[in-house]
Amino acid sequence: MVSIAQWGRSCPNAAAALVAQSGCPVKIEGPPGVAKSSVVWQWSKILGRDLMYLIGSTHAPEDFSGIPFPSDDRAFFSQTPPRWAERLTRPGAMLFLDELTTVPPSVRAAMLSMLTERRLGELQIHPDTLFFAACNPPAMAPNASPLEKSMANRFWHWDWKHDFEAWATGMMSEDDNFQPRWVPTVAPDWKRFKSMVGANLVSYCRRNSNERIAVPKDDTEMAYPTPRSWKYLRDALAAAESVGAPSDIRKDICIGMVGKTTGRNVMQFLSQLDLVDVEEVLAGNKEFKHDKKRADLTVTLLTSVVTAVKQKYSEDRMDAAVELFCGNVGKDTADLVFTQLRHLVEARPDGVPLSKKSIGAIKQFGDRIPPEFRKKKAG
Repeated sequence: MVSIAQWGRSCPNAAAALVAQSGCPVKIEGPPGVAKSSVVWQWSKILGRDLMYLIGSTHAPEDFSGIPFPSDDRAFFSQTPPRWAERLTRPGAMLFLDELTTVPPSVRAAMLSMLTERRLGELQIHPDTLFFAACNPPAMAPNASPLEKSMANRFWHWDWKHDFEAWATGMMSEDDNFQPRWVPTVAPDWKRFKSMVGANLVSYCRRNSNERIAVPKDDTEMAYPTPRSWKYLRDALAAAESVGAPSDIRKDICIGMVGKTTGRNVMQFLSQLDLVDVEEVLAGNKEFKHDKKRADLTVTLLTSVVTAVKQKYSEDRMDAAVELFCGNVGKDTADLVFTQLRHLVEARPDGVPLSKKSIGAIKQFGDRIPPEFRKKKAG
C-alpha cells in the first residue's frame, strides 16, 4: 500500500496514470506547451510500456476500422488492420492519440470500437493495452471541434495541471532533465477490489435512479453517467483502492468519469457509508450478520478483511477471517464469499500453510456449494 507521504510527493496528474492502468481510456486536455505529450511519453517508460504515438488527423477512417481486402475467391472481404496495430495485440503496449479534438468526426467515429470493444478491423487489441489521448481546448487548436457525446463517454476526462516543480528542476539542470514526479503503479491484485466498489456504486444507483443515465444537453460537460462510465468508474476506483489513493484523487476520478454533480454526490455517499470495523470483527468483539438488502456492506467487509489479513498476517487472524467467510457469511450467501475466498487464501505470506482449522472450514464450505455453481464460477 502506498503511503500518504508518497502521495504528497506525487505528480499533480497522477490520477490520469492511475485511471489508465484500470483499462479506461484517458483524455487529457490543456493549453499548448504544458508538457502533456512529453510526460505521457515518460510515463510509458515508468510503467514499462511500448508507446505507439498517433496523430489522428493525419489518418483516414480505414486506419482505425480496417482496410477492405478481398478474399482469394473475391466472395468476401476482410477489414485488414494497419501494420502498426500489430503491437497492440500483445501485452505491454500503450496507444497515445494526440491532438484528439483536431481529428475529423469521420475518423473519430472509426475510433469508437477501438476504444471500447478493443477491435481494430479484424484485429483484437490485447486487454492489457493502455489508452491515452491528448488535446488542446477546441478554441486553441486548428480546425478543432468538441468531442461527440458518443466519443466523450468513452474517456475519463482530465484538465492537465502543469507540474511547475518538475519543470523548475529541469530548468536548473544543464542536461534538460525534465522528469515527472512519482505516479502510482496499481497493485497486481487490484481487481479484487472491483466487487466491493461495484457493490457500493450499485447501492448508490439504486437510490439515485435519475443519475444512472444523464446525458448533458450541451458540450460544456464531457463526463456524464451511463452504464459504461459507471463500469469505468468501478474499475478506476478499484485501482485507486489498491494503492491507497487519498480522497482528493478519488474525487477527481469520480468527477472525470461521471461529471461534476454526480461525481461529488458519489464521493459524499461513499464517505458516509456505515461500514463495519474490520478489526473489531476479526478480534471477535463485533458479530457481523449478512443482510441481503445491504449486500454492499458484506462485500466491502469481505474485501477489507482480505486487505487487513494481508497487511498484518497471523494464523489467528487468518483463522478468524476464514470462519467469518465460511462459517458465518457463507451460510447466507455463498456467492459473495466464493468471489473473495481465493484472495483471502492468497493473502498468506509465501510458504506459510493454512492451519488445520482453516482447511477444515474451507472444505466444509466447499462441500455445501452445489457443483453447478462451482462450474459456473470456474467458467
